[in-house]
Amino acid sequence: MKGLSILLGCILTGAASLSFAADPSFTDVTVTEVFAGPNQALAPQENSNQWMDQARAQALAGKVNFAGHYVLHRVGCGGSTMCVEVLDAQTGEVATGLPNAYDGNLLTLSYQPDSNLIIVSGITANTEKDMKGKRLKNRDRTRYYEFVNNEFRLLKITDS
Repeated sequence: MKGLSILLGCILTGAASLSFAADPSFTDVTVTEVFAGPNQALAPQENSNQWMDQARAQALAGKVNFAGHYVLHRVGCGGSTMCVEVLDAQTGEVATGLPNAYDGNLLTLSYQPDSNLIIVSGITANTEKDMKGKRLKNRDRTRYYEFVNNEFRLLKITDS
């Protein structure tokens, strides 16, 4: 009986560690409803310019593509880097942006309109930190973020 208990304990420990090692999936963080529009016009923005406002307005003219009522919008942010803004289709506001700028040639995003998960692959333009706050050297990584209350919460980061 003691051997069976030890075996069962080992199996449960192994299964638990495997479940935590799995990559987050879109079905792990779904939204209950996807906004069908009509989208609001772009709200006035401080520290903006005509080009940025036109690009944002054009993005808001499209369909919701992220987290229920948001439109992800890629924009060049200098030196061949890309930034990604999150536009709220219900209010027309710029909710936030990804936590970092990325090498525009390597940036890959995966997201869905009915999920709060975004998977970001690429090389950051600035120094980034791991899950424990330790500074990382620049290299190609995959980051899993959950979008909650207009903020990105890092769920997992792996070297690509």
